[in-house]
Amino acid sequence: MWAANGVVPAEPARDVALMDERTVSAIAAVPAPHIDTINVTQSSKVHVGTKVVSITQNVHNKEMLKELPLPLYLWNIIKNSSRTERLSCAAALTALSVCIALIVYFSVQTSKTSTTGDKPPHEWNITRAMWLAKPHTNSPIADALRPVMLVVVQHTVSQQCTVFSQCAAEVRKMQGNFLQDKKYDIPYNFIIGNDGRVYEGRGWNIEGAHTYGYNRCSVGLGFIGDYREEIPNLARVTELQLNRTRMMLDAGVTFGYLRPDYQIVGARDLQDTVSPGSNLYNALKQFDNYDHQKRFAGLNCEQIQEKYGSVEL
Repeated sequence: MWAANGVVPAEPARDVALMDERTVSAIAAVPAPHIDTINVTQSSKVHVGTKVVSITQNVHNKEMLKELPLPLYLWNIIKNSSRTERLSCAAALTALSVCIALIVYFSVQTSKTSTTGDKPPHEWNITRAMWLAKPHTNSPIADALRPVMLVVVQHTVSQQCTVFSQCAAEVRKMQGNFLQDKKYDIPYNFIIGNDGRVYEGRGWNIEGAHTYGYNRCSVGLGFIGDYREEIPNLARVTELQLNRTRMMLDAGVTFGYLRPDYQIVGARDLQDTVSPGSNLYNALKQFDNYDHQKRFAGLNCEQIQEKYGSVEL
């Protein structure tokens, strides 16, 4: 093509190789190399021999996790989430916080209740008011039979207890059963718990309902549990129980409810019964005031008073 000025324009540069037939034949006779894999970077088309090959790149993006402070990490999560997701997370966190708060609250309250319940109001002398006895009117011992000279020991044949809260509950249960079934108050003047505490039953100078024929002239003690050695899982009397019993009886002497020479016996010394159980009965025999002579068996209260009222035992 000619320009207006008669100058032939220059051809654009081309990558052209002129080969005759002999050269082409020689090249064609050379076997083509076998190519398995070609690693190509930043290219979409490559000349391979006489062909233009399209290259498909598989790009593997690896997200690099960087250590971020927790607040910033959480903020990134919140920022990249939708409004619905944020509301759902807020509701879940609120519910979780409420559950944790309730668990902590009830755990603390249970701990306080347990601690308070097992903290006795007195070291060993538990009054009716302290174990929450139901009020009941009982008959007093006649003046002619005071001060009392006889202490009768029974066992309750009921569930054992090891701490104040359990023993107080057991005494309340015992009183409730007698009030419902027998229509009278707990039969013992005092109850000795397995925790070594003395629980006031009917109290001093009050007729009991523990040993038929002797209730009007004795103090009845009921040891919680079953002390028969002939049975499995029997209750075993402890030194603490025995020592607290002595303390209570000494107080009775001091306040004039018991004679200083009072005698202590098991119910089996007066009646045909296994009470108070062989384990407790053997322990009673070690008391200085135990009646080894069994002098009260077969006598009623008037006969006891007549025979021993003015005699030192």
